[in-house]
Amino acid sequence: MTQPIAMILQRAPLQSTHFMPLDPAHTHFSHGPHSHTASPPRVAVLHHGHVDNHHALRAQLQERGYPFQTHSDGELIAHLIDAIHPGNPLQAVHRALALLQGQSTFAVQFQDQPQRLITAQSGTAQTPSQVIDLRA
Repeated sequence: MTQPIAMILQRAPLQSTHFMPLDPAHTHFSHGPHSHTASPPRVAVLHHGHVDNHHALRAQLQERGYPFQTHSDGELIAHLIDAIHPGNPLQAVHRALALLQGQSTFAVQFQDQPQRLITAQSGTAQTPSQVIDLRA
């Protein structure tokens, strides 16, 4: 059984200088939650890779009221970041990355800070996780 999101959030991701390149054939762009269909999403994610614990995280997010329109890992990551957003986008991405199992590279843009792009990559046995904050 997986731990609830709140229990896992205490793990801190590591830093690295290695980054998996995005492959356009296997990259997906997803939006996070909307307050209604006419409003823009709060979180947008460009994702490459796979989330092994997708089903467990998805179930926890659905219990918290997050609707899913697809089965994409990018949509899951967008909802996850929105769910744990503490008012600090960088901290939200770090915490979300710590929850993900599998190989993922993603870029995140927040509606309230469109000039900012945060990129992240999950770690491997050889390389630790990495988060980069790019500001315009």
